[in-house]
Amino acid sequence: MKRKTLRLLTIASGIYLSLALMLRSFIPEAFTSTVSLLAFPLVVLAIFLVIDLSSRATYPSETKVRITPRRLRARDVQYLARQVEVAAKASPAYFESILLSRLRDLLAEKVSLETGMEKESLKRVLADDRLGPRLLKDQGMYALLYYPPPSSREARLETLRRALDRIERWKA
Repeated sequence: MKRKTLRLLTIASGIYLSLALMLRSFIPEAFTSTVSLLAFPLVVLAIFLVIDLSSRATYPSETKVRITPRRLRARDVQYLARQVEVAAKASPAYFESILLSRLRDLLAEKVSLETGMEKESLKRVLADDRLGPRLLKDQGMYALLYYPPPSSREARLETLRRALDRIERWKA
């Protein structure tokens, strides 16, 4: 019970007791008090308590579900940006061995999740130039990831962008 409510109870009890003693001195002893005369101050006290407590009643607020976005650590982003920068300047062999192999792994993971196939056997199927395009149902994406990369820097970066877009949009 809060201190304010306890103070209200004490004051109301004091007023009730003083009124009861005062009325007793004014009313002759032959007169018997009725139950309603004794209960009326208690009802008034109960009403005061209800009003006091209802003004402090708390209502549960809506709990908002926090949506925490997936955080990319700064060093991960810097690392990937550095790899793309190096791949743009490096030879097509580096581009193919580092970035395209990672994109192929990403694709294999997504296809594995969508189809339920084992990842290692799926990589072998995708590497096959007859079965891979049939499984993906997208000859363009297969060409971007499994055919030799272009020789110019800008074309390699554009290939990377298109491959990422197609991997994101791919559905089984």
